[in-house]
Amino acid sequence: MIASKFYTVLALILAGILLTDPAAAENLNDSPDAVALYARGKRLMREKNWFDAADVFQELEGRFPGSPNIDLFVFNRAKARFHLGEHSEAAAGFNYFVSRFPESPVIAHAYHFLGNALYLKGDINRAVRAYLTAYRLSRNPELTQLVSASLLGAFRNASSLSLGAADFEDLPVDRACALIKPLSEIYLQRGESSRAADLLAICGDKIDSSAISSPSKGSAGIQIAMVLPLSGELQTFGQEIYNGAVIAAETYREETGQVVRLASFDSKGDPIEAARIIGQLSNSAGTNVVIGPLTSDEAMVASAALACSSLPMIAPAATQAGLTRLSSSSFQLSPNIELEGIALADYAVKTLGADSAAVISSTAADHLRMTRAFTDRFERLGGKVVAIEYYRQRDKDFGIYIRDVKSVLLGQPQDSTFFINANGDTLDLDVVPAYIDCLFVPGDSRQLRQLLPQIHFYNLNGVYLGSDGWGDESVYSLGDDITKRAVFGSPFLEGRKSEQYLKLAAAYDIRFGSRPQRLSALGYDAVSLVLAASPGNNATRDDILRRLREISSYEGASGVISFGEYRENIEMPLYRIESERPVLIETTEPAAESSLGVEP
Repeated sequence: MIASKFYTVLALILAGILLTDPAAAENLNDSPDAVALYARGKRLMREKNWFDAADVFQELEGRFPGSPNIDLFVFNRAKARFHLGEHSEAAAGFNYFVSRFPESPVIAHAYHFLGNALYLKGDINRAVRAYLTAYRLSRNPELTQLVSASLLGAFRNASSLSLGAADFEDLPVDRACALIKPLSEIYLQRGESSRAADLLAICGDKIDSSAISSPSKGSAGIQIAMVLPLSGELQTFGQEIYNGAVIAAETYREETGQVVRLASFDSKGDPIEAARIIGQLSNSAGTNVVIGPLTSDEAMVASAALACSSLPMIAPAATQAGLTRLSSSSFQLSPNIELEGIALADYAVKTLGADSAAVISSTAADHLRMTRAFTDRFERLGGKVVAIEYYRQRDKDFGIYIRDVKSVLLGQPQDSTFFINANGDTLDLDVVPAYIDCLFVPGDSRQLRQLLPQIHFYNLNGVYLGSDGWGDESVYSLGDDITKRAVFGSPFLEGRKSEQYLKLAAAYDIRFGSRPQRLSALGYDAVSLVLAASPGNNATRDDILRRLREISSYEGASGVISFGEYRENIEMPLYRIESERPVLIETTEPAAESSLGVEP
């Protein structure tokens, strides 16, 4: 059986060059104004300022419609839209390009980008057709290799698509057979030996009988249902998870030769639709496990729908606490919101030795849950929360809340303007220093940028503890004198580069020409965990459930995963801000299991 070589270092380097600038050596022959504006657009592309670059190339189209380089203007605008994640707009742009400029020197690149955009939209069948056209038109060996990898990978996940002799008529035999041999291998894996034989006949080959596995109990392979929003407002997020899942499935096939199928179901982001789909799948003997849904609301209802079922469900991105307690077969890959507060309370008491704490929190629902979890845990460990202040999400002036905390610490009336110290001196209360062991400040980066300088100004002192909202460049850039080596919890930062992440990143760049985001890593990890729990393709649902429950300290692409008593990921990475950057704090034990939320 011929193995497809997707992950060579050469292909990775070439993929980065080609997808960044397929016309890197172009020498624009145009008016000075057009040349200058085009150079600006290309510079913005190199800086990854895709939004402004798209505007520049759109301006070039409008101002110079008769330019001999109009094809490059259109191509680069669509390319910028693709990198912005606007896959529908990018697909429309590349469709326009290939219909208007069929003789352009970058036509093959355009078809490849079109295939990528269609794939990211979930239109796998049309993506395969676009990749096939790019392969036929390509005269660049590196692009040909890249397109071949994209085409074969997409074809594996388009079980309803068939390619026959007519699809290869316009290709020289050697180029056609370079694709036909791995395609026939995929057909054999599907059990479609007659189609494999028809393709191989083009190359004068026959099926190797040793490549056809005899029927067995596990011959159907592992079937994973991906229940995600593949349309509507949440489509982009659902597609990112799906893309990571595809990479994990492809890697597994390449490394083991085993069969794994991803079956996609569109939840549309609707909790009722997600529960309906998963309810039907629970009665389907062919489905081994469900990955999804996306949101906490969807996952909560879907988990309840599995209350009497043994179908395993892994919710990759939902962060609501308690959703896994609604069924014994639900798992939560992302640490829940409350765990942030619990982990920071543990750190405050067990590492800092803190006895007292104050809280200044926003009234956003997630931050209220974090605050409740922090205060409950902190006091359960023997500490005392001396003050809690809540600010509104529209607030910009936080002085009243900070003064209230200081008043409690200094023992002054809240409406007092002056403070009389031990020497009898009268001081403005605002400048008098106040101290607390730790100050828990959950919030989003937008308001933290205004709140933290004001806490500094009012001289309220203590070890800062924060939520995942602190994990933002705009917060770090406030400076160490403002952030004061704050410690915050976040499951969303990349604190380490695990082997799984590097494997995902290499394959993802080859396939999609970009760096995988957290949702893609979560999709990759979800499938990888299922496959690790399904050795030999023969595992039952109960087998998978048992093995998943035993997962501990798994180094995944998205971070460390340990399932606790209620099958929630109980690993909460903590970071310290040092020199305006987050630094991972190494811990020896996962955070304690949340005891909050829905009771079993």
